[in-house]
Amino acid sequence: MSPTLPTLCGSMAAHPYRLAVELHNAAYRELGLDYTFVYFGITDPAAGIEAIRTLGIRGMNVSMPFKAAVIPYLDRLDPAARAIGAVNTIDHRDGVLTGYNTDYIGGVKALEEVTSLAGTRIALLGAGGAARAVSYGLAEKGGRVTVFNRSVERARQLADDFSLRLGGSLHDFPGCDGFDILVNCTAVGFRSADDSPVEQIALNRDTIVMDVVFLPSDTKLLRSAEAAGCRTVRGVKMLLYQACGQVELYTGCPPPVAIMEQVIEREVRNLQ
Repeated sequence: MSPTLPTLCGSMAAHPYRLAVELHNAAYRELGLDYTFVYFGITDPAAGIEAIRTLGIRGMNVSMPFKAAVIPYLDRLDPAARAIGAVNTIDHRDGVLTGYNTDYIGGVKALEEVTSLAGTRIALLGAGGAARAVSYGLAEKGGRVTVFNRSVERARQLADDFSLRLGGSLHDFPGCDGFDILVNCTAVGFRSADDSPVEQIALNRDTIVMDVVFLPSDTKLLRSAEAAGCRTVRGVKMLLYQACGQVELYTGCPPPVAIMEQVIEREVRNLQ
């Protein structure tokens, strides 16, 4: 019998999220660490934060709708999380809770697998939480981001916050001519294989198309892009790399990317 208890990490969410549990525990096993990751369903973010302190939880993933709600109860914010206005990761060290956002890291690393971002012309669809994280990361890497969103006012706010270009509404999106990268950060297509955020757009085969939607893993937008000869980046890649950032924060170890990718592919197939 082990003389010590395992280090506890978890996921703070409104609904059960098996994927994170499987993914993190597989990573800890591969690293040979006595860590255990569990799911915590909550309704009160303040009480959830207090539980981290009381129970000595080492790290906590944060899912919607709590990514902004937890911020007032933390001790510190990483500059990126502060700029984005959302926390998806809480790191607990020496009694201090620090909020991070690894979503933007996931988006950037997923795209950097296929291209360098500095100086690229990027059309970004959406202005919600995912769009804020991804656009922040792309701008930090030197990408020239133009925002299109159903609500032009929200697109304008995002563009102003991060000094991006305003493209207008989704209906104003002119197609991929003039852009090196197209990124869908809307929820259109989530669990709906026949929906796309933009219909009948001109797809340039030289354009890289990324969809942050991960269910299904091959969205209608990605299928259309592949049919046009475009290189594509699936949402599961962003999901993978944001989780890698969390594992590294919680453990201090380089994440076992290959094992984590196997698990995430399996779990996403099971969800489809």
